[in-house]
Amino acid sequence: MGHTPRSPASDFRASPAAILTGIVLIASALRLALLGAGFSYDEIFVTGFAGSRWRDILPMLRAGEFHPPLYYLLMRGWAGIFGTGEAAFRLPSACFGILAVLLTYALMRRLFPAPVSLLGAFLVAVSPLHIIISQEARMYALVGMLVLASTLALLAGVDRGGMPRWAGYVLLSTLMVYTQYLAWLVLLAHGIWVAVSERRHLDKWMAAAAGVAILYAPWVPSLWAQAVHLHGAVWSHGSALNGRDPGDLLGLFAFGGSLFGMASYFFPGRQGPGGQFAILLPFLIMLWRGGVKTASDRRRMLLLGGLPAVTVGATVAVSLMIGTFYPRWLSFLFPFYAMFIAAGIFYVAERMRGWRDGALAVLTAGLLAYSVPVLGSYYGDPGFNHFQWRAAATLVKHQVKAGDFFLYVSNATRTAFTYYYREPHPSLTLTMADLLAGGGGTPLFTDAQARGLAARHPRMWLIVGVPFTRPMQEQLFGALKGPFRVVGARQFTGIGIYLLAAGSP
Repeated sequence: MGHTPRSPASDFRASPAAILTGIVLIASALRLALLGAGFSYDEIFVTGFAGSRWRDILPMLRAGEFHPPLYYLLMRGWAGIFGTGEAAFRLPSACFGILAVLLTYALMRRLFPAPVSLLGAFLVAVSPLHIIISQEARMYALVGMLVLASTLALLAGVDRGGMPRWAGYVLLSTLMVYTQYLAWLVLLAHGIWVAVSERRHLDKWMAAAAGVAILYAPWVPSLWAQAVHLHGAVWSHGSALNGRDPGDLLGLFAFGGSLFGMASYFFPGRQGPGGQFAILLPFLIMLWRGGVKTASDRRRMLLLGGLPAVTVGATVAVSLMIGTFYPRWLSFLFPFYAMFIAAGIFYVAERMRGWRDGALAVLTAGLLAYSVPVLGSYYGDPGFNHFQWRAAATLVKHQVKAGDFFLYVSNATRTAFTYYYREPHPSLTLTMADLLAGGGGTPLFTDAQARGLAARHPRMWLIVGVPFTRPMQEQLFGALKGPFRVVGARQFTGIGIYLLAAGSP
């Protein structure tokens, strides 16, 4: 019988290393593109620390922030070399995000076959949420990378033992908790996993945890000072749970939010629980099937499922008490979500018998199709998910006149606007207390104060950001409407610019 030669292409199978290289290249391209978009409030806040003297950073953190110091110290050193321009200042986060893709594969490879691990890494590489945190000059990309590295180090210590591996776990865990306070919940989840699944190593884990606690002890007085100084702010800042809820977190994990009325990274959505459930149902099914697949190995399930369960559960419980929840707090958990989704896709595809490869492609493409419009808007729309402080400042620069007065609503708004508008100008900054009556008192900014400004300044720029609630608007414009009239207004993403002229409305 004749032998039909096979095409070389039919025998070609890319190695996992080659596929992983391609995934990392995709991740790098997505994270390094458009790093120069405008800063958010929080990023500009970090630039303030980065421009300070070394000896001032820790006192500033104790008095005005509620985060550990590692990221701020790192960025202080980085800015001293590369400056605080948007692209340069965000580059470390982009690098942490790229490393997280590699670490996702490395962690999954210890627990799953190579194809499942590669799919998990690919889901992290193209995730809108992970790209956003990798392009934000905040600590979220760093802590996400450290959570993966610490968990991988724990597995290495348990499986292979040895003082150097446990020492590495101590070092990485210490860096992790010095980056974000919620990382202590990750350490707790590690301890629960060891106590339940690896009890013979419990003494080693407890010694490692004690080492982390000892290394963290110098920061405890500063943590206490932060809690004292910010006690009121923690209870009053941000959006309440009815504005940002745990369903928003799953929407961001699933496709980056922002579609069908779901919340975006910065702004709350309009969907109620029923609508959220309907939109997220395909992802919930895959999570469920991924859980079934992962549960075939109890040890694996307790590690990968227990970590997000402990972290999300504790965070939501605290959020219910303080009335504030930001989904980005838990963005470092996304790789674990991707692991379950990848396992779920393979679980379903493997039951298609001879159609496994086709089913894998269809299921993956179907879930990723949700992300395409989000990524399209993220890269193509300058106002999508980016505060447009630069555009607002440019508008004012082109129209400002000598003697114009500037009225800012909140210190954060002033700080953000003046990062881009650095010309000296007479100004006044109003706080929430200046505009809203509290405890039976009266607002501090009144029409009499507005008349005084109108008598001295023929034109005034009003710069507002978020939150600028309806009660704040009513009080402020009620005080201004007699002495001033609005002659121009422009809305940017997260920003409002009003030009007022003295005179009758």
